[in-house]
Amino acid sequence: MFKSKKFNYLILSFIIFSLPILEFLNDNFQEINIILGKSFLILIFLIFLFLITITFLLNFFLKKIDFYDSLFISVLGFWLLFKHNAINQLLITTTENNSFMNFLSAEISLIIIFVIFLTFLIFFFYNNIFLKKFFFIFIYLNFFFLLIELSFIKSNSVKNDIKFKNEILFPDLINDKKPNIYFFILDAMQPIKDFEEYYKIDLNKFLNKLESKNYVYLDNTLNFYGGTTYGLSAFFNLDKIISDDGKLKIKSSYLFPLILKNKNSNLLYNLDSLGYDFKWAGNYFAYCPKFNLKYCLNQNKSTVDLYLNLSFFGKSPLIQLTQIFGELFDFDFRNYIFHKSLGGEGIFKLHDGMGRLTEYLSQLKNLNNPTFYFIHHMSPHHPYLTASDCSFKDYKGTKNYEGYKAAYLCNLKKISETIRFLEKKDPDAFVIFQSDHSWEMAKTSLEKQGIFNLFKMNDKCKYSLDQNLNNVNMLRSVLSCITGSDPKYIKN
Repeated sequence: MFKSKKFNYLILSFIIFSLPILEFLNDNFQEINIILGKSFLILIFLIFLFLITITFLLNFFLKKIDFYDSLFISVLGFWLLFKHNAINQLLITTTENNSFMNFLSAEISLIIIFVIFLTFLIFFFYNNIFLKKFFFIFIYLNFFFLLIELSFIKSNSVKNDIKFKNEILFPDLINDKKPNIYFFILDAMQPIKDFEEYYKIDLNKFLNKLESKNYVYLDNTLNFYGGTTYGLSAFFNLDKIISDDGKLKIKSSYLFPLILKNKNSNLLYNLDSLGYDFKWAGNYFAYCPKFNLKYCLNQNKSTVDLYLNLSFFGKSPLIQLTQIFGELFDFDFRNYIFHKSLGGEGIFKLHDGMGRLTEYLSQLKNLNNPTFYFIHHMSPHHPYLTASDCSFKDYKGTKNYEGYKAAYLCNLKKISETIRFLEKKDPDAFVIFQSDHSWEMAKTSLEKQGIFNLFKMNDKCKYSLDQNLNNVNMLRSVLSCITGSDPKYIKN
C-alpha cells in the first residue's frame, strides 16, 4: 500500500510539473521546433533541481511528511504560480470599470493563489479523501486534455499545410555587377501623413532634405496584411500568402520568422540564384540566433536564450516579484534586462536595427559579395524604449501615444543618420525604408495596412509610382531592376 502511494504521488508530481510546460508548448506551437532546444531543456532541468531542493528543505523542516508528500507540495505550488495570469485576466475582465481592482489585480491574484494553496494544504494534512480524489481526477483530466489539444494542433497544422514551391521569378538578363540591397523594416511605423495629422507636426523639412539626396517618399501605400507575421511571410514569399477564399497558401512552418529557419522561400531562392548573400538583423520578438546563425548580422552563440526563458515565466508572477525584490536592494531587474542581457546586447540595443547595421558595416573594410541586408528595426513598435533624441526611456503600455511619438521621431533621426552613413560607405546601394504595418492604435484594418515608404534605387530603374509599392511589390521592383526583367506587380 505504501509503495503504491509512493508511485502514485511520484507520477502525479511529474504530471503537475509538466502542465506549465505543455501549456507553453500549446500556446507557442508555431515555434515548437525552436523552443525544444538546448536553452529550454537547461531551463527545465534547473527548475527541476530547484523544486528538488525545495522538497528536501520541506522534508527536513516538516518531519511529519515524507519525501513524496514534500515533492507533491513543491510542484503544486510551482503549477499554481502559472495560474496567476489567468486569474489576473479574469479579475480585469469581471471588474472592467473598477479602477482600484484593475490597479491591484496582479497583487490580488497572487493573494488568491496563496489562499488556494493554503486551503489545499490544510485539507491535505487532514487527509481529506474526497478532496484528494477530486484534485487527482482534475489534474489527470487537465493533463490528458493538454495532450489531446497539442496533438490536435499538430495534426491540424500538418493537414492545412500546403507544399511550398520555389521558383525563379527574376532570371538575370543583364549579368551586371549587382548592388547591395538594404531593406529596413521599421516595425509599426505609420505613414508620415497620418503621423503629421495626429501629432500636429510638420515633417516637410525632413522629406525635402531626403528628396535632395534622390530618395522618394510615397504616401498612401498599403501592405497586403496588417500584421508582422503575415506581412513578412508575404515579403519572403514574394507574393500573397492567403488565397481569395481565405486559405493559407503556404505551410504554417514557412510563416515568418520560422521561414528563416527552414531556409525555403522565394526571396532567398531568387537572391541565391543571383549570387547574393543574406544578412538579417532581428529583434526581441524575432531573434536571429534562435532561427539561423548563418544569416545573423550579429551572431550570438550563447546557450541561454533569455527571451525564451522570460516568455516561459510570462504567465507567472515571478518576473514581477523579482523586480520588486530587486528594488529592495536598489537593483532594477527590468533595466538590467534592457541594457545588459540577451546575448550581451540588451533589448534597447537589440531593437536598434539601423544602429547595429552601421556598427557592423563600420568594421568591414570591403563590401565584396553583393548582399541583401534585411534589417528588422523594432521601433516604433512597443515596447517604447526611446526618447525622441534616441536615448533610453521606458514608456509603459502597448498603447502609449507619447511613447510612440518619441520612438517615431527617433526613427526619423536614425533614418537620416543611416542615409548619411550609406552615402559614404555604399553610395551605389539600393536602400528601402518601409514598415510592415501601421501603429497599434489603428482604428480600422485598412488603417493598420498603411505603411511608411521611403526608398532610393538606381536612376536607370523603371518603376511606376502609380503602383502600390508595398513590401512585396517593392522587392519585385528592385529584383526586376537589377536583373533587367519586367516588373511583375501583385494587386491588392
